[in-house]
Amino acid sequence: MKATKLSLIAILAIGIPSISSASSLQEALTSGKISGEFAVTYEQRKMDKELTKWGNYYNDTDYSVGSFALKYESGIWNNLSLTSKVRAYKTIFEGGEDEFHYQGKGDAAERFWYKDGSRRSVDLEELFLAYNYEAISVKAGRQFISTDWMNKTQDALKVDANFDNTSIEAIWSQRHGRIYSRDYRPMTKMNENKGVYKIALTQKFNENISATIYDFIAPDNRDIIGGRVNLKYADTSFRAHYAVNKPDDSNEEDSSIIDLMLSTSIAGFTPYLGYIQIDKDQGFTHLAGEIINPFEEGDQIYLKDARTYYLGLSKAFGDLSATLLYGNTQYDKADESYDQDETTLWLGYKINKELSANLGLTHVNVDSDDEEETDQDQINLTVTYSF
Repeated sequence: MKATKLSLIAILAIGIPSISSASSLQEALTSGKISGEFAVTYEQRKMDKELTKWGNYYNDTDYSVGSFALKYESGIWNNLSLTSKVRAYKTIFEGGEDEFHYQGKGDAAERFWYKDGSRRSVDLEELFLAYNYEAISVKAGRQFISTDWMNKTQDALKVDANFDNTSIEAIWSQRHGRIYSRDYRPMTKMNENKGVYKIALTQKFNENISATIYDFIAPDNRDIIGGRVNLKYADTSFRAHYAVNKPDDSNEEDSSIIDLMLSTSIAGFTPYLGYIQIDKDQGFTHLAGEIINPFEEGDQIYLKDARTYYLGLSKAFGDLSATLLYGNTQYDKADESYDQDETTLWLGYKINKELSANLGLTHVNVDSDDEEETDQDQINLTVTYSF
């Protein structure tokens, strides 16, 4: 498997320390921890009208998919450890079994893209080697990554180094996808199998100010060059992020993004507000995922000349956590201007030590003049039992 090859590459890159004894390696493997989870997710989407874009992706849906995940984490041997997690999926029920939804027949095919149309799949959610020594951390293999322009499941080599107030992040990723309880999208090659790279440098100036500069590189495709300043004082934080998307194709124009967010804490509540703006001349294209979109949907925020304002409020009530988010996106399409509102309520409840539930309620209100879009209401519920 590709993930296994990446893990072997990491061992060679790090350089394995001399083997102290076979029993120490055996102890690390036999003392490992096994955990797992059963999860059931349900989603229903109601659309005001059916859309044909993306192979009927935006249609009414009603389905439930169950999954079982089993995870193994080895002990540490010579600063090395192994993590493996396998997840199996099974469709419990779905509407529209004969309707085609983007990646196959049946409503569940909107979120669960099974490779062979069998309505069930087993895949590796994680398989990586980790090496940790003082200021250096290396992970090689299939892993979950969340960083600028790289998100979700990646087959990657990731190196983090922290020296006093300076941090370095270096990543190479060949494939990405989504493998978890609410979503399954098989791992696919990125950038015509050339992969993508990222290098980032973060400097902490004091307890209140830090800054990051980075370059996301897709060979023969594009660079995304950006920087961020983070300010923090007491319970208040502010993020100012700017990036330029520079395609290698001279016929494609550069694009830019501005990403601002302010959050604070008041009497146990966490209000936050943000603003996202895209270049007036070109939309912002990304290849390996993103972490800026705050919405459940947010389908328009990277379009040309899109300007998004959002306001959220979070609060924990014992074992219940709640977040309410409202946002508006104004965007251009075919030289016409439109706007779209989105409101979501997320609720999370820890029923007991092993059992938890997460509920999402979303309403999207689109501009009636944009005939390519439609209003929608979505409900998603995921219940997870962990052991």
